[in-house]
Amino acid sequence: MATDDGEYEAGEDGVVTDDHADTSAPEADPFESGKDRIEEGDESLRPGDVTDDGIVSSKNDKDEKVTSDEAAFASSYITKTSLSEKKIGWGLGKERDSSNRPIDAVRAEEKYSSLGGRFIASDGTICLTFDEGYENGYTASILDTLKEKNVKAVFFVTYDYCKSAPELVRRMIDEGHTVGNHTWSHPSMPDLTQKEVWSEVMKLHEYVKNEFGYEMTLFRFPKGEFSERTLDDLHNLGYTSLFWSFAYADWDTSRHTDPAEALARIEDSTHSGIYLLHAVSDTNAEILGPLIDYWKEQGYTVEAEI
Repeated sequence: MATDDGEYEAGEDGVVTDDHADTSAPEADPFESGKDRIEEGDESLRPGDVTDDGIVSSKNDKDEKVTSDEAAFASSYITKTSLSEKKIGWGLGKERDSSNRPIDAVRAEEKYSSLGGRFIASDGTICLTFDEGYENGYTASILDTLKEKNVKAVFFVTYDYCKSAPELVRRMIDEGHTVGNHTWSHPSMPDLTQKEVWSEVMKLHEYVKNEFGYEMTLFRFPKGEFSERTLDDLHNLGYTSLFWSFAYADWDTSRHTDPAEALARIEDSTHSGIYLLHAVSDTNAEILGPLIDYWKEQGYTVEAEI
């Protein structure tokens, strides 16, 4: 939930929510039947489908037949029975260390980095990220500012966004930004079975690969909701899961934030970290240039790397 001052914070149930729209996962048993079905041209399989034995199909760009070229993502998965299924809603407390970094983000980085979770950036670096659930008319302006300031960012996209704004996705790629996977339909990942998790991720992975010739490697959990099991699932699919060490209620377009107030809040939080902004916010589009200038004046490198 968002606190009165707009920061994300976990509620009593441990869940953080935004405006985007516990089941036990069966153990994967990757026999060869899924691969055989794909190689034999089973016409019922579509690109991104996951077979019962955990094989992910993909589409060959040349003949548009489903192939097994990308099956290694899921076929090598080994279930770790010690991993928790408990849903965790990512949120930050107000306690900070001597470098102004949120203590919760530092601790989460230590706890979950082995499962591919990243919550903080390296010293002197600010990783700027944008979540793109839908287009609200400000992404082009954001891209203009990033180009003017010679800064690269990460844009996390859903299928709906890619389908409705392909020209903006193409521009992100062409201008050197990183496009990340925000799932096919923006579900709460811990609520899904392992097979459903794979499908949500790989359907979008294959779509972006086929439509834009781009291979995504960064993932952001919808609503910040994850579990140890789903973190490991994404890690085994070849993804690094990028969380954040700063966010505010910029996704709520009905709650306009004064640009001067927003800029002061973000500047006050400045640290080596991962910043989550939503591109639906006119405030973010307006303050982005001055914000980047401020960060650079403070000696930070602003980039899409962590």
